[in-house]
Amino acid sequence: MKYLLPGLAFALLVLVAVWPRMLPDEDRFRIDLEAVGPAGGAKPQVLNPRLQGIDAAARPFQVTAVFGARGEAADGGEIYDLTNPKADIVLADGSWVALTAKDGRFEADTNTLHLTGDVNLFHDQGYEFKTTAAQVDLITSTTSGDKPVNGQGPFGTLDAEGFRVFDSGDRVLFIGPARLTVFEGKTAPQ
Repeated sequence: MKYLLPGLAFALLVLVAVWPRMLPDEDRFRIDLEAVGPAGGAKPQVLNPRLQGIDAAARPFQVTAVFGARGEAADGGEIYDLTNPKADIVLADGSWVALTAKDGRFEADTNTLHLTGDVNLFHDQGYEFKTTAAQVDLITSTTSGDKPVNGQGPFGTLDAEGFRVFDSGDRVLFIGPARLTVFEGKTAPQ
Protein backbone atom coordinates (compact mmCIF):
# COMPACT_ATOMS: atom_id res chain seq x y z
CA MET A 1 0.00 0.00 0.00
CA LYS A 2 2.92 2.27 0.75
CA TYR A 3 3.92 2.32 -2.93
CA LEU A 4 0.60 1.47 -4.57
CA LEU A 5 -1.41 4.51 -3.39
CA PRO A 6 1.23 7.14 -4.31
CA GLY A 7 1.73 5.41 -7.65
CA LEU A 8 -2.03 5.39 -8.29
CA ALA A 9 -2.26 9.10 -7.33
CA PHE A 10 0.59 9.95 -9.73
CA ALA A 11 -1.08 7.96 -12.53
CA LEU A 12 -4.36 9.87 -11.97
CA LEU A 13 -2.53 13.22 -12.15
CA VAL A 14 -0.88 12.23 -15.41
CA LEU A 15 -4.23 11.05 -16.77
CA VAL A 16 -5.91 14.35 -15.81
CA ALA A 17 -3.13 16.31 -17.53
CA VAL A 18 -3.04 14.18 -20.70
CA TRP A 19 -6.75 13.39 -21.18
CA PRO A 20 -7.79 16.82 -22.61
CA ARG A 21 -5.02 16.60 -25.18
CA MET A 22 -6.16 13.14 -26.29
CA LEU A 23 -9.75 14.28 -26.97
CA PRO A 24 -9.69 17.94 -28.08
CA ASP A 25 -12.92 19.84 -27.43
CA GLU A 26 -13.77 22.19 -30.29
CA ASP A 27 -16.13 24.23 -28.10
CA ARG A 28 -13.62 25.10 -25.39
CA PHE A 29 -12.36 28.65 -24.88
CA ARG A 30 -9.24 29.54 -26.79
CA ILE A 31 -7.52 32.63 -28.12
CA ASP A 32 -6.74 32.77 -31.81
CA LEU A 33 -3.55 34.80 -32.05
CA GLU A 34 -4.05 35.36 -35.76
CA ALA A 35 -7.16 37.43 -34.94
CA VAL A 36 -5.11 39.80 -32.79
CA GLY A 37 -2.68 40.89 -35.46
CA PRO A 38 -0.68 39.79 -38.47
CA ALA A 39 1.92 37.10 -37.98
CA GLY A 40 5.27 38.66 -37.26
CA GLY A 41 3.76 42.08 -36.52
CA ALA A 42 5.69 44.15 -34.01
CA LYS A 43 2.61 45.92 -32.66
CA PRO A 44 -0.43 44.12 -31.30
CA GLN A 45 -3.61 45.09 -33.08
CA VAL A 46 -7.20 45.35 -31.99
CA LEU A 47 -10.03 44.14 -34.20
CA ASN A 48 -12.93 46.54 -34.72
CA PRO A 49 -11.85 49.30 -32.33
CA ARG A 50 -14.56 51.84 -31.43
CA LEU A 51 -14.30 55.31 -29.92
CA GLN A 52 -17.43 57.14 -28.82
CA GLY A 53 -17.57 60.63 -27.40
CA ILE A 54 -19.23 64.01 -27.45
CA ASP A 55 -17.96 67.26 -28.91
CA ALA A 56 -17.82 70.67 -27.23
CA ALA A 57 -21.57 71.19 -27.88
CA ALA A 58 -22.52 67.77 -26.42
CA ARG A 59 -23.21 66.21 -29.83
CA PRO A 60 -22.21 62.55 -30.21
CA PHE A 61 -19.52 61.20 -32.51
CA GLN A 62 -18.17 57.72 -33.12
CA VAL A 63 -14.97 56.45 -34.77
CA THR A 64 -14.63 52.81 -35.80
CA ALA A 65 -12.03 50.89 -37.81
CA VAL A 66 -11.25 47.39 -39.02
CA PHE A 67 -7.89 47.32 -37.17
CA GLY A 68 -6.28 49.62 -34.64
CA ALA A 69 -2.76 49.66 -33.22
CA ARG A 70 -1.03 51.99 -30.82
CA GLY A 71 1.49 54.11 -32.69
CA GLU A 72 4.54 56.01 -31.59
CA ALA A 73 4.33 59.79 -31.15
CA ALA A 74 7.45 61.94 -31.04
CA ASP A 75 6.17 63.80 -27.98
CA GLY A 76 5.11 60.65 -26.13
CA GLY A 77 1.37 61.28 -26.57
CA GLU A 78 -1.18 58.56 -27.25
CA ILE A 79 -1.80 57.93 -30.94
CA TYR A 80 -3.51 55.04 -32.68
CA ASP A 81 -3.02 53.89 -36.27
CA LEU A 82 -6.30 52.81 -37.87
CA THR A 83 -7.10 50.70 -40.92
CA ASN A 84 -10.29 51.60 -42.80
CA PRO A 85 -11.46 54.18 -40.25
CA LYS A 86 -15.00 55.57 -40.29
CA ALA A 87 -16.19 58.59 -38.32
CA ASP A 88 -19.87 59.41 -37.78
CA ILE A 89 -20.55 62.93 -36.52
CA VAL A 90 -23.89 64.50 -35.60
CA LEU A 91 -24.14 68.18 -36.56
CA ALA A 92 -25.90 71.08 -34.85
CA ASP A 93 -29.07 70.75 -36.96
CA GLY A 94 -29.36 67.02 -36.23
CA SER A 95 -28.00 65.90 -39.60
CA TRP A 96 -24.96 63.67 -39.72
CA VAL A 97 -21.71 63.32 -41.61
CA ALA A 98 -19.84 60.07 -42.30
CA LEU A 99 -16.13 60.14 -43.14
CA THR A 100 -14.29 57.08 -44.39
CA ALA A 101 -10.70 56.51 -45.49
CA LYS A 102 -8.20 53.81 -46.26
CA ASP A 103 -5.93 54.74 -43.32
CA GLY A 104 -6.09 57.01 -40.32
CA ARG A 105 -4.36 58.14 -37.18
CA PHE A 106 -6.14 59.26 -34.03
CA GLU A 107 -4.34 61.59 -31.60
CA ALA A 108 -5.91 61.08 -28.18
CA ASP A 109 -4.38 64.21 -26.62
CA THR A 110 -5.95 66.57 -29.19
CA ASN A 111 -8.93 64.39 -30.27
CA THR A 112 -7.81 64.80 -33.86
CA LEU A 113 -8.37 62.22 -36.56
CA HIS A 114 -6.00 62.32 -39.56
CA LEU A 115 -7.40 60.49 -42.60
CA THR A 116 -5.42 59.48 -45.70
CA GLY A 117 -6.11 57.51 -48.83
CA ASP A 118 -9.50 57.62 -50.56
CA VAL A 119 -11.08 59.98 -48.03
CA ASN A 120 -14.84 60.21 -48.56
CA LEU A 121 -17.07 62.70 -46.75
CA PHE A 122 -20.81 62.05 -47.03
CA HIS A 123 -23.50 64.37 -45.66
CA ASP A 124 -26.98 62.91 -45.12
CA GLN A 125 -28.53 65.65 -47.30
CA GLY A 126 -26.90 64.14 -50.39
CA TYR A 127 -23.50 65.87 -50.54
CA GLU A 128 -20.41 63.78 -51.11
CA PHE A 129 -16.80 64.96 -51.31
CA LYS A 130 -13.66 62.98 -52.10
CA THR A 131 -10.02 63.84 -51.41
CA THR A 132 -6.79 62.08 -50.44
CA ALA A 133 -6.22 63.59 -46.97
CA ALA A 134 -8.27 65.32 -44.27
CA GLN A 135 -8.00 66.25 -40.58
CA VAL A 136 -11.01 66.13 -38.26
CA ASP A 137 -11.13 67.86 -34.88
CA LEU A 138 -13.69 65.75 -33.05
CA ILE A 139 -14.20 68.26 -30.23
CA THR A 140 -14.94 71.33 -32.39
CA SER A 141 -16.49 69.29 -35.25
CA THR A 142 -14.27 71.01 -37.82
CA THR A 143 -12.65 69.36 -40.81
CA SER A 144 -9.97 70.52 -43.22
CA GLY A 145 -7.89 69.28 -46.12
CA ASP A 146 -5.21 70.79 -48.34
CA LYS A 147 -5.35 68.20 -51.12
CA PRO A 148 -7.56 68.52 -54.22
CA VAL A 149 -11.20 67.78 -53.51
CA ASN A 150 -14.10 66.99 -55.81
CA GLY A 151 -17.67 66.62 -54.86
CA GLN A 152 -21.26 66.43 -55.89
CA GLY A 153 -24.60 67.21 -54.43
CA PRO A 154 -28.19 67.94 -55.36
CA PHE A 155 -27.10 71.27 -56.90
CA GLY A 156 -24.20 70.10 -59.09
CA THR A 157 -20.47 69.28 -58.92
CA LEU A 158 -17.46 71.01 -57.40
CA ASP A 159 -13.67 70.81 -57.79
CA ALA A 160 -11.25 72.72 -55.53
CA GLU A 161 -7.69 72.62 -54.20
CA GLY A 162 -8.72 72.17 -50.57
CA PHE A 163 -11.48 72.78 -48.04
CA ARG A 164 -12.34 73.91 -44.51
CA VAL A 165 -15.53 73.02 -42.63
CA PHE A 166 -16.44 75.44 -39.82
CA ASP A 167 -19.27 75.84 -37.32
CA SER A 168 -20.13 72.13 -37.24
CA GLY A 169 -20.80 72.06 -40.96
CA ASP A 170 -22.73 75.33 -41.24
CA ARG A 171 -19.88 76.96 -43.20
CA VAL A 172 -17.74 75.26 -45.82
CA LEU A 173 -14.86 77.12 -47.48
CA PHE A 174 -13.32 75.72 -50.64
CA ILE A 175 -9.76 76.80 -51.30
CA GLY A 176 -9.11 77.52 -54.86
CA PRO A 177 -8.97 77.76 -57.67
CA ALA A 178 -12.38 76.18 -57.34
CA ARG A 179 -14.89 75.29 -60.02
CA LEU A 180 -18.61 74.85 -59.37
CA THR A 181 -20.96 73.43 -61.99
CA VAL A 182 -24.63 74.00 -61.15
CA PHE A 183 -27.20 71.69 -62.70
CA GLU A 184 -29.91 73.41 -64.74
CA GLY A 185 -32.84 74.48 -62.59
CA LYS A 186 -30.86 74.11 -59.33
CA THR A 187 -29.35 76.75 -57.11
CA ALA A 188 -26.12 76.36 -55.19
CA PRO A 189 -26.31 76.36 -51.39
CA GLN A 190 -25.50 79.66 -49.71
